[in-house]
Amino acid sequence: MRLNESQKSDYFRRGYLLLKRAIPEQSLDILETQFLSLVKDWGGREFTSAQSPELAEFLLANRELERKLYEGIRQFPWLEEFSLQPEITNPIKEILGEELGLMSKIPFRIDLPGVTRELAVWHQDYKYVLGNEEIVTAYITLQDTPYIRGCLMVMPESHKLGAFHHDTQVLGKRHFPSNIFNREVRYVEMERGDLLLFNALLLHSLGLNLSSTCMLTVQSRYSRLNAPTDPSMGQVIEIN
Repeated sequence: MRLNESQKSDYFRRGYLLLKRAIPEQSLDILETQFLSLVKDWGGREFTSAQSPELAEFLLANRELERKLYEGIRQFPWLEEFSLQPEITNPIKEILGEELGLMSKIPFRIDLPGVTRELAVWHQDYKYVLGNEEIVTAYITLQDTPYIRGCLMVMPESHKLGAFHHDTQVLGKRHFPSNIFNREVRYVEMERGDLLLFNALLLHSLGLNLSSTCMLTVQSRYSRLNAPTDPSMGQVIEIN
């Protein structure tokens, strides 16, 4: 996929861009199958769909397994392979240029119904990713993600305001900037296969999952190769 001039203009003006049905169904199916294989290997129970309410109930009853999956899936090459597919990297090259790298620390979120432990309150990725302010996050959901399942919320054009001090702590370890709440908020409902790109300075928050199923998402981050990145985000993998 190549971005047209209107799409590129929207990204730089608003700080985010939603590309509909950009991710091939096959690559989503492969990643879901790999996740379910870990559930079977580590949890001893087989599920045919990541959108089964029974899977959500099983993980809610086995929170240590949820934690193991959350961290353990990163030891396999799956997320890196998924994040290097041209359907994701080509649009980002249009934004950042051809000399592009993928940060090897790739979060795979498992947001269970009603659970706030890992809830992402209002923040800028730059607070945690550091490095440089032009880093692009590619946010992909493995299922349809309407409001009730906890879709992402964004404050359009907030990336133009620079880095905020995240001065208020909630949920034991999360921080948000307290002086941002006079701005427009948009709910970004997504369908399976959509690709959301946003700037590291864009203010955004995750909604609480109010459904009966898991919300699974991948957040891959990309930087210009000649721009600084923080070591906590892992090796930067050059994209050809």
